Amino acid sequence: MKAFWAMTKKEFLESIRTYKLFIVVVVFLLFGMLNPITAKIMPKLLTSFMPEGMTVALAKEPHAIDSWIQFYKNMSTQLILFIVVFSGIVANELSKGTLINMLTKGLARKTVILSKFTATISLWSVSYLICFGTTYAYTTYLLPGELSNMAFSAFCMWIFGILQISIMLLGGVLFGNIYGSLLLTGGFTGLLMLFNIVPKFAEHSPYLLSSENVPLLAAKADVSDFYVPIVITLVLIFFFLASSVASFDRKQI
Repeated sequence: MKAFWAMTKKEFLESIRTYKLFIVVVVFLLFGMLNPITAKIMPKLLTSFMPEGMTVALAKEPHAIDSWIQFYKNMSTQLILFIVVFSGIVANELSKGTLINMLTKGLARKTVILSKFTATISLWSVSYLICFGTTYAYTTYLLPGELSNMAFSAFCMWIFGILQISIMLLGGVLFGNIYGSLLLTGGFTGLLMLFNIVPKFAEHSPYLLSSENVPLLAAKADVSDFYVPIVITLVLIFFFLASSVASFDRKQI
């Protein structure tokens, strides 16, 4: 356990020294501020950019849900950025051989993977919370409106991010380079999106956790509809993490 916490601390320090943590925190903070501001000023922007003499009939005044539409739309981009920034968390150490000395001194291989997983989901959680909290604060100040299931909707997107991280780690172990890690993550997400066109698959797909958040907020989707996708996502996270540990145990370094 002592080795696990030491390795986890090492990952945190490395993310600070390489400015990875700074990059993701700044980006997530900026998006957190921009989400409600964009929702607030968008109607005025549309009106100002229209040709002279032409008017735009807006369906409604900006509402709180418009800010959260921006939040979940932009969060997909932010998640991609996060995966790209941390895609080398395993691959870089394998290519540079920096783990050899620690492993020969008795460090368990599973400790390496579990510590990297713990550190990465912690960094994801902090970044996500910063963006969510900033969006919530600015939305409360700028835009009126009551919403449903806000915490549950945010949880769904957060756990989908953890699924992506688990796939990223497996890709790093299997291929030993950043490109393999990114391709496996992108390929799996692409498959989820492809299979999402099949109704029976779509209603149980983990992709639901990142694509139907706004209907949850608008009370157009039931919380119970997400129970099965959450369970499947948790099973997949465990499967990918266990596969990473098993693959790393057999990998020649």
